[in-house]
Amino acid sequence: MANKYQGENADWTNAYVSAPRFYQRPDGTPFGVMTINEGIETIMPKLPHQRYQPEGRTITEWRILLYSRTRGDVIGDTDFYTAMRKLVMGGYILDDNGENVLIQALTLTELDALMR
Repeated sequence: MANKYQGENADWTNAYVSAPRFYQRPDGTPFGVMTINEGIETIMPKLPHQRYQPEGRTITEWRILLYSRTRGDVIGDTDFYTAMRKLVMGGYILDDNGENVLIQALTLTELDALMR
């Protein structure tokens, strides 16, 4: 299986820490969004619905926004949990500390593949 981690050799110090943003659908349903930027290692929580509960509310829908530095624009978004499974199975997780994962710097092609 390809999902092997570097573990203690992984360097978390220069990675982008993805912070949540919260939005509402037209029907009032809240959802959270985390961002991955092209070419930058990213730290992301494994279970955002447990960690982030604005105003005590559990947010069940989470998305990952994919930003291309090459294009200077958002290339799309995808379901958080589906994308995380793809990242694990694709071997893109550099380390896992139990609460967060360190995602390797992804190319534009790899970001695009997360939406497919």
